[in-house]
Amino acid sequence: MNLKDYIIFEDQNIIIVNKPRGLLSKRDGEMSRPSLDREIEKYLNNQKPAMPVNRLDKDTSGLVIFAKTNVAALEMSNIIQRHTDIEKHYLTLVAGVIREDGIIDAPLRKSFERKKMIVAPLKSGAKEAISKYCVVENFDNFTLLDVQLLTGRTHQIRAHMSYIRHHIVGDTKYGNYKINNEFRKNYGFENQFLHAYKINFLETKGYFSYLKNRVFKAELPLDLQKILEKMRKSANLMNIT
Repeated sequence: MNLKDYIIFEDQNIIIVNKPRGLLSKRDGEMSRPSLDREIEKYLNNQKPAMPVNRLDKDTSGLVIFAKTNVAALEMSNIIQRHTDIEKHYLTLVAGVIREDGIIDAPLRKSFERKKMIVAPLKSGAKEAISKYCVVENFDNFTLLDVQLLTGRTHQIRAHMSYIRHHIVGDTKYGNYKINNEFRKNYGFENQFLHAYKINFLETKGYFSYLKNRVFKAELPLDLQKILEKMRKSANLMNIT
């Protein structure tokens, strides 16, 4: 891949990259699997480390912040962990029609038996997890949402959408097999529709004060844009007939 095509912002401290779907944010034990941190290290001629301070699942596309130095990694990690200095927004297509905006306040913990995150009481070891969603567009039996993470738990959006029975289209772990299968038949699409499209720095102070009020965006991948266009055309045809 030509990393330059995916860089949204770069300075002496950080690189913000629009990660393609199917690519790990950080290398794992399988050295053969491609990862974004390797691509960035090659881009930097292996002279600086590539340290992701936020991560996306392999099948989620969108904005990932990498630090170039240990100091930058520490300072940016503190900003992300506070959640008051930064907003992270995702676009996702979910099953069912949602008419109103809302908040999901449901603690999450890992279930080793089910091998995924589940909603559970705090006393069981679950951690606070809050997601805020706004309706962007309604389709026939589907809704496009803007989801903002108010906490940052593993698989938070995927687990929360499953919890309220509005499964993310194409999600094979938390989604609905029947819905995914029907969507694939109707639209020829079987990938996960989840994209980290916006990072908004708010009252950033100290080391990264120069990022205050900066907003970085990554457009929806072309295949996701095409799916939405197909759905709009399908809705228009139904209205005509």
